[in-house]
Amino acid sequence: MNPQRMSYVYTALKWLAAGFLCIFLITSLSGSDRTSGTSFQTMKDAVTGACDMTKMQTADNQMIKRLYGIDPGDYDGVTLSYPLTNMGAEELFLVKLKDVSQQDAVRDAVDARLVTQKNSFEGYGIDQYAMLERSIVEIRGNYALFISGDNPQKVLNAFNNAF
Repeated sequence: MNPQRMSYVYTALKWLAAGFLCIFLITSLSGSDRTSGTSFQTMKDAVTGACDMTKMQTADNQMIKRLYGIDPGDYDGVTLSYPLTNMGAEELFLVKLKDVSQQDAVRDAVDARLVTQKNSFEGYGIDQYAMLERSIVEIRGNYALFISGDNPQKVLNAFNNAF
């Protein structure tokens, strides 16, 4: 084989290897479609165990529909803990999706709820508004989490560990 042809082969192999590396990195780092085998009860126990639940009450399906506009029956599991009073901003919303195609609908529901809450406290509920600003929305695979509270990072860590 002549040297010029070998150079073309090596260049093609380099590009091919680089392409495979890029594909591997993209698929391994984009875990939004990777689902978890963790049961809903196990995930719920993990996130509620990392959260101060004393300032919240558990919602029924009607309250979930009212506050988030979603039907819990459409999902593999839904729990909502929301403030005991109108002056609270603590909230924990956990959803196990039946399919990753439901991610956008849940994200839209969480985003709408967050906007509503921020609008409620804007201008006078300084601590509550700041809490909402620090809130965390994590949607990954077949789970979605929204947490607004004193230590949302602790709850997110519990979620990640249980995932």
